[in-house]
Amino acid sequence: MSIEEIYNNVKVCKLEEKFSLKKLSDTVLEGNYPLEPFKEGARGTYGGEFVSQGLLAAWETVDDPDFSPHSFHSYFLKAGSIESVMRWEVTKTMEGRNYCNRLVHCYQQHNNQLCFILTASFTRNNSIQQRKLDYETNPGTKIPFEFQRSPQYFFEKYYDKLDDMQYFEHTNGNLQHIVPPEYFTGMPSDFLSQETGMRDIGFFVRVNDDISLAKDELKARLISMAFASDSFYLSLLVCSLGIPLSIEIFNFFRVSLDHTVYFHDTDFDPTKWLFLDYRFSRMSNDRVLCQCQVFNEKGTMVVSIVQEAIALIPKKYIDKAVGGSYKL
Repeated sequence: MSIEEIYNNVKVCKLEEKFSLKKLSDTVLEGNYPLEPFKEGARGTYGGEFVSQGLLAAWETVDDPDFSPHSFHSYFLKAGSIESVMRWEVTKTMEGRNYCNRLVHCYQQHNNQLCFILTASFTRNNSIQQRKLDYETNPGTKIPFEFQRSPQYFFEKYYDKLDDMQYFEHTNGNLQHIVPPEYFTGMPSDFLSQETGMRDIGFFVRVNDDISLAKDELKARLISMAFASDSFYLSLLVCSLGIPLSIEIFNFFRVSLDHTVYFHDTDFDPTKWLFLDYRFSRMSNDRVLCQCQVFNEKGTMVVSIVQEAIALIPKKYIDKAVGGSYKL
């Protein structure tokens, strides 16, 4: 089956099949399909493809079925190519009763180029709902205490209206986004009055797939979330500067350097609308730091993302920015 056939096959979970692997040994795996750029003709592999298959490669070497990833940290080293599949070499760095760790090196098959590295940590029972149920029946277990911050106001304002809002589809048809209209018309004055690094922005995202068709639903959900975790928010960097969104402002250079994801819980379905709530807290020396929280439909924070990227903002946008400076 080709990648095109995967996308047209209504009987499979697309991303599960797309990122599937074959084992060459206990710790060496190879993709069944080449990784893709985010659109035809784009340079390099889309970062979400690297992190998805890399996380799955690490997971495939974890024998305990009760373990799932709670975090991974990764670096993008080379662009990657659709010319060949990726080979994944996994090191079992730690085995514990409740946690284990894996280090993964990704090599392009046709030239043996090291493209990407990832370290992942796995834990037992990462479902807070299940832990609360366990505590109800057995108070002798660990107390499932939790707290969180709430999503910013765009979540409450638009979540119940999403069915009436227009979404756009991209990344080879695998992702869909809804962007609040304020990004096109101009952000309110209370947003612009905040420090640039304190401005919270956000949008809605879902994966265009059917996870009910997956052979392993938990893996499919987390791998799909990893796939979506590297998408689109760097494009809205200029919006945090108070510049309305347009097709033109997407045309600036940005590329991810690293990517970290924390799975706080497994209670989410990436094929339903999730809210990405984030800010660009620091930009300096052509690098910008993005910190993002992902909320499910109940407003529960289920995932956090941290990424640093190179971003070269054209002077014509900088001169329009509300906040920030480049002069002595």
